Amino acid sequence: MLERLSRAWIGAAATLLPVAAAFSWAPGGRALTDRFFREQDLPVILVLAVAAAMFRLAPRLADHLAAFGARLANSPAFKTLEAVARRPWAITALAASVGVVAGAGGWLICADYPLSMDEFMVEFGSKIHAHGQLLAHVAEPWRAFVPALQPEFAFWPPGATAWTSSYLPINSAMRALAGLLGAQWLVSPILAAFSILAVYGIARRLWPERPGAAVVAAVLLGTSSQLLITAMTPYAMTAHLAFNLAWLWLFLRGNRLGHAGAIVVGFFACGLHQLVFHLLFVAPFLFQALLERRWRVVALYSVAYGAIGLFWIEYWPIATSLSGPATIPALHHAAASTGGGGAIAVFGAHVIDLLRDFSFGGIGLMAKNLVRFAAWQNPLLVALVLTGAAAAFRSGGVLRALILGLTLCPLAMLVLLPYQGHGWGYRYLHGFLGSAALLAAHQWFKLCDAMQTRGRSVARVGFACAALMSIVVLAPMRAWQAHAFINPYARANSAILQSKAEIVLVDDNDAWFTRDLVRNDPYLESRPLVMRLASLSDEQVQQLCAGHTLALFDANVAGRFGIERDEPRPGQTPAVARLRVVSRLGCGIPRAPLREIG
Repeated sequence: MLERLSRAWIGAAATLLPVAAAFSWAPGGRALTDRFFREQDLPVILVLAVAAAMFRLAPRLADHLAAFGARLANSPAFKTLEAVARRPWAITALAASVGVVAGAGGWLICADYPLSMDEFMVEFGSKIHAHGQLLAHVAEPWRAFVPALQPEFAFWPPGATAWTSSYLPINSAMRALAGLLGAQWLVSPILAAFSILAVYGIARRLWPERPGAAVVAAVLLGTSSQLLITAMTPYAMTAHLAFNLAWLWLFLRGNRLGHAGAIVVGFFACGLHQLVFHLLFVAPFLFQALLERRWRVVALYSVAYGAIGLFWIEYWPIATSLSGPATIPALHHAAASTGGGGAIAVFGAHVIDLLRDFSFGGIGLMAKNLVRFAAWQNPLLVALVLTGAAAAFRSGGVLRALILGLTLCPLAMLVLLPYQGHGWGYRYLHGFLGSAALLAAHQWFKLCDAMQTRGRSVARVGFACAALMSIVVLAPMRAWQAHAFINPYARANSAILQSKAEIVLVDDNDAWFTRDLVRNDPYLESRPLVMRLASLSDEQVQQLCAGHTLALFDANVAGRFGIERDEPRPGQTPAVARLRVVSRLGCGIPRAPLREIG
């Protein structure tokens, strides 16, 4: 087994690393993906690949380790540990531990700060939902400034009479409901803990004669650094994982109640934040049902998901109509004249635009994404999936659907959106972590069954060591990396909020991701307001200077908090022009002097 898993690691590293490295060190390789690859992921992958190579090249070392493992497997302490791990309450304890670590990490590691715009817009939407609304009203004096107040991932109708997050609402709505109990920060940790219980339950249903497989699946999932760190954030991906596993748990029941429950879960899963992610998970199971000629199941889910998809495509016209703005959202302007089909046409046009933007450079991005995915898991997970992929596909049934989903998602993202931006691990595959854990558990016992008694004992020790290394070494290292990256932005955001100015202008011309510091309360009641300087016209800058005290946050100020400089890009030159306007006007000195945040 050790030789086969080592060969899988070496093969994966030899395939992905040259492609990823070629694009990372190419001219212009200063994107966030390149930085994560070089600083966070490459060292881990290289260490694991070297360790795998040592077992291949040094057979005596492997023999000594195997002998030690056999002795350890027969020790009373290890046998007691195995007996405890097989008990159901141990899985409950594992799930609870994941929830506690994620909950504490949200404060201690992530500083209770939503780093990326994806995360912040979850909070933005949840504040609106907490008021019982789908869109928040924008006061008339600020409507012309909406593009500067929220330059990314916001949705508003022409005239900017109202706005909200551009993501679908279920993740925000769940956090809003939890916020009524003061427990908004617990949503992701609870969903992560549920995922452990769900993958255990699914494995018990798939292999009732092998209860150990359920334990292996739960441990592989629970020791994933990607699972733990992502659960410390508001990202919708933790919810995608939990909802996908809930869907599969119900789907496998095979009775009316199970299918009805799966369809209900599917409705909410499609509306978490982006329609496509849950559909990519479900499609392989319907394809497998088609191959098995389960016509009623295929027809039921095709009709159900057709209706679900139409509803969420039409969500923005519905939300706008219920919210009462007088105009139709720009995103769905076609719907005003063509009826419901207009929203579908606009959705289709958006997909076509994504396809048109396809570039072969995305292959390098996807190689780095897959390296990142592998580097953030329990080392055994990826090796087991790789060695068992072909057999899983040939076996058909649930295993084929699981491996197809793991393959389909990165292929679809390669075409649609190869750049993930921020993320701990490869978050677009996060909803498939349960699939990977189930496939790995099946392959683990398939390999163990082919071994002699001594070999199985050694394998069990190796599994325990991999889990221990994931928790004691990899997870703390990933937590430190996440904290080191988040902390400068959290400190800068805190300084902005404590500014005495009425408005803070963010010049994001040559500092890393400082555009993400432009974030405001959806009702614009808090001060200071934060605006992106490059999104303002000269006239708007003069208007702000004439009536408000301003502070400027630029690359020099960002550097005081440890935020790195970036190379100025041609598309950001308008910010320089706005900056000259601010400097020339002096913002009405002495009435409203220009201020800096220190």
